[in-house]
Amino acid sequence: MTAPNLHGYRVYYGTFAGTYLQSPGQGVPVGNGATTYQVTGLSTGATYYFVVTAYDMQGNESPYSNEVFKVIP
Repeated sequence: MTAPNLHGYRVYYGTFAGTYLQSPGQGVPVGNGATTYQVTGLSTGATYYFVVTAYDMQGNESPYSNEVFKVIP
């Protein structure tokens, strides 16, 4: 389900918990209604931390989601 003023989602990621490579408002845009997204170009053996935000047509962005992490095999 999406909100009527939802414009899309942004993915933020980095190699340290709570610290992301993208500045606030500059996360990877994944569009409206996306339920999956594959981040490419990650380094083998590294641990990456991810959060997601939602933003509206005016550019207002939600707080970060709960953080998750993945060790890249």
